[in-house]
Order: sequence, then structure tokens, then C-alpha cells
Amino acid sequence: MKKVFAPLVLLVLLAGCSAGAAPVMYIQPAELNEEEEAVAKLLGANTDQHLFDVVLDGAAKTVRVNTYVLEDGKWELVTGGGGMSLKAGEKKGRMALGFEDLRGEYREAVQFGKDFTAVKYGSSEEIDDPEGMGRTASFLAGRTEIVYEREIPIAIQINTTKNQVLSYDPEYFFQPEEYEKLGYEHVYALTVMFSQEPLS
Repeated sequence: MKKVFAPLVLLVLLAGCSAGAAPVMYIQPAELNEEEEAVAKLLGANTDQHLFDVVLDGAAKTVRVNTYVLEDGKWELVTGGGGMSLKAGEKKGRMALGFEDLRGEYREAVQFGKDFTAVKYGSSEEIDDPEGMGRTASFLAGRTEIVYEREIPIAIQINTTKNQVLSYDPEYFFQPEEYEKLGYEHVYALTVMFSQEPLS
């Protein structure tokens, strides 16, 4: 049966931004030059692929990408918990996070210098949604400070049959009760965390 996605009214509620000094370590949506954009198009990069620039202080040893599902007002880990090693001293890199539906497959790739690592998680089986199920997501939109051992919400995805959807800024990951009270059938989150601890 063909999946049908109902049109969704998306209202984005942004988290407050505080003015201050620019962070030393940060992650932000990638700024591609003309040549990079041309290569991305050649390779078939599309709206399901999200690229981020990362700036570190050289002390990071791992990066972890986790996905969660909202259950009874709390985030339950779906994939992640492990991580990818980073070479000591690396300061500038990129991450690519690709997915259509976080209930299915998603891909993460990390590049620092000449080092490149890519991993794919999840199931490639088609998800059989009821008629009228729609999907929408909000993503990290600006520069966000990296603090070691603290998760950074990159995306929140909602799957619901409701006609109107309130999609909060990903920073509302830290307030899951805001999503729970809206009664959506499926709410997922994707986060990134940088650590000074090596992989166990």
C-alpha cells in the first residue's frame, strides 16, 4: 500500500538566543562554496542530507550520534551509545547526517582532515503508516556551542495524523514534556555529543 503523507501546517517555535561572545567550539549548518555545491549535486545530495561544519579545540577524542523516541514524556535511546574516534589535535571538520524517517535507516559521516568515517543504522524495510500519517522535522539552524559531554539536539522529527503540527526548535529536546502534551503518535530526536573520553 502506498504511503500517504497528509499536508502539515508547521509552526516553528524558536528557542531564545542570547547575545554574547562567539563560542570557541561550535557546530553549525555547513556553508558550502560553489565548487562544493556542484560536487554535492553530482553525488545526488538532497534535502535528506544535512551537512554541518564543526570547530573543536583539538582535545576531542570521540563523537557520538544518538537517536531517541519519546515514550511517556521521556526520551528512550533507539540507536547510538557508541561513537566514532577522532584523531588527536583535529580542530575543523564536517558531519553529514542523512535520513528520511528516523524510524527507518539513517546515515552518519564524519570527516576531519583526511580521516573519514561513515556508518548506517536502522532498517531498510518500508514503514507501513496508516492513511493520513504525515511527517515533519526541525533542524539545528544556527551556530551552537559545543561543550564536552553535553548532547546537542540536531533534529526533532514528528510523525502524526494530526492536521496541525507545532514543531519546536531542536533545543526543546531538553523539555520533552512539551511534545508529550501535544499527543503526536511518534516523536524522534537526533543528537550529537563530543567527548574527551576515548571509546571504551
